[in-house]
Amino acid sequence: MQDVDNRELVNMVAPEIAEVIVAHDIIGRLMIQCARQPGLAYVLENLMGFEGSEFYLESWPTLNGLKFGEIICRFDDAVPIGVKDNEGKIWLNPEDEMEIKEGFEILVLAEDNDSYTVNEGKYKGFVGQMPEKSKKAASKEKMLFCGWRRDMADMITQLD
Repeated sequence: MQDVDNRELVNMVAPEIAEVIVAHDIIGRLMIQCARQPGLAYVLENLMGFEGSEFYLESWPTLNGLKFGEIICRFDDAVPIGVKDNEGKIWLNPEDEMEIKEGFEILVLAEDNDSYTVNEGKYKGFVGQMPEKSKKAASKEKMLFCGWRRDMADMITQLD
């Protein structure tokens, strides 16, 4: 949906079967985030564009009974990023302790749907603890907005 003004109508007509996604809101938020994070536009283009890697869901019975943290190195040419459970719920970046059960599908990021398979799991290395984030004092940002959008006030609130 393009216009936020139609949200109430959709919620009234189909409250249980429709989820309202307002394109202007998403685009505005992405514009702000891309302006604040150099390189984010490139990452989003690669994830959502027609070139490069794509998302794939597939069930892998050999992974049943393992925890998500144990399967992250089980694909040589793909990166597991989530799980779809038997109820259809998709868990992005689930806890390492989430058990892969029968019927679960693994969401991976890969070059093509036939470019990856499950390996034997011989990789048992442990990299170590994640480093703590350094807490830098927030510096002042200067941003120039050229043009006008109806939702400019909403975009500006995303800066806080």
